[in-house]
Amino acid sequence: MNEYPFVSIVIPVRNVAGIIGQCLASLNNLNYPKDRYEVIIADSESTDQTPTLVRQAGAIYLSTAKRSVCAGRNEGFKIARGEIIAFSDADCVMDKDWIKNSLKYFKDPTVGGVGGPNLTPEDETDFGQAVGFVIDRAIFSAGSIYGRVLPRVKEVVSIPGCNMIFKREALQKVMPLDETIYGGEDFATNQQVRALGYRLLYTPDTFVWHYRRPTPKRFFKQMFRYGVSRLIIGKKNRHWINFVHIAAGLGIPLLVVVSVALILIKPLWFLFLVALGLLFLAFYFFLAWLKLRSAKAAVLAPYVIIILFLSWSLGFMKELIDPIKEGEEKTSASPTA
Repeated sequence: MNEYPFVSIVIPVRNVAGIIGQCLASLNNLNYPKDRYEVIIADSESTDQTPTLVRQAGAIYLSTAKRSVCAGRNEGFKIARGEIIAFSDADCVMDKDWIKNSLKYFKDPTVGGVGGPNLTPEDETDFGQAVGFVIDRAIFSAGSIYGRVLPRVKEVVSIPGCNMIFKREALQKVMPLDETIYGGEDFATNQQVRALGYRLLYTPDTFVWHYRRPTPKRFFKQMFRYGVSRLIIGKKNRHWINFVHIAAGLGIPLLVVVSVALILIKPLWFLFLVALGLLFLAFYFFLAWLKLRSAKAAVLAPYVIIILFLSWSLGFMKELIDPIKEGEEKTSASPTA
């Protein structure tokens, strides 16, 4: 590999004028030769000022008709010239050494992709800080490193879509991505790359700052989509879903059944169950307070946990009972929706 291989950075978007400015600015300030990388913004029919902002920043503007993250990445990859292909989102701000630090890992021919933390920015809202705190807890990750901040390089099963960097030789063997996948395209891509014999690495020094969903409603929609997508990709390959995913997906009906049974048979045990739940939430409130040093964000942490549980389970159950039909429009081209 050359000291400075040509890099293509592909970002699918739709109507992100309010947030893409910081992302584009950080990409223009990468500690990497300007003539050795390109930024491709795959825009799915934005109706705001997104196209104007992209062109003003000097990025390559690519208009796409299909409104999905997969389609945006597929179309961006078609015109990408890079030996290294990086994917991210419009609500991310890249560390200046994001690309440069990734290159050393690709000297190992067995490594197909790398990706590091997506950190919560210091100027994030109280709700966003609470979300960042919750998704960095192992108990809520179901084995995923999405949102986790780990101290050392580690081989992993999957790297998050907002921070994925691949060797072109590995990625071109799995492109185009399956556009019928709803919200789990990054995981599916990672598994296809691994199936070719490549390793994926979590690399702490290749990081981005990732703004979280700013409102409970948008966070609910995001987690609902993840619950749907996990079952969809599990149907495509049973090895892509595990017991924790299933247990979380069936969480609401299981909780209802257990609660009703206890109320009818052992009312005191039901009260004990409620007390355990409240203690669990209280524990994470105090942990968030110690970690974030913000009472406002800490108060929101239990709320985020409840939303996470309810939305994931409802999404999973929705796909189980009323599956999304082939060809049905599923999501916008921006993962920030």
